[in-house]
Amino acid sequence: MGLAGPGIRELRPRPDVLLVPRHPLTGEPWCPPDDEAAVVAPLDSGVWAYLAYPGATSPMPATGVLPPGVLRDDYPLPPRPRSLLRPHYRAYDDTLVGLPAIRTPQLRRYYDARRP
Repeated sequence: MGLAGPGIRELRPRPDVLLVPRHPLTGEPWCPPDDEAAVVAPLDSGVWAYLAYPGATSPMPATGVLPPGVLRDDYPLPPRPRSLLRPHYRAYDDTLVGLPAIRTPQLRRYYDARRP
């Protein structure tokens, strides 16, 4: 698994599954520009931004241009999780089973590794 999305350079070798953001207004997942057939796992844009740019996300859009190195201080800091973000095992398994690509050897390995 690897992060992919706007502002993230392409990973080599390419991971089997790409974590991509959903558009905040339309809900459409971000599609890699060079590969439409990639296996993507869409995340909420806030969760994706937290993983992709830790400490650099803002809950409110900024207007205007700030000088380099100046941080906005007119909003409260977003709440931070108390522990690492981990997928819910049942949601993870159910999502994998629902993917048509589960029959491929790459995804089947992930699914079989989770089974007792």
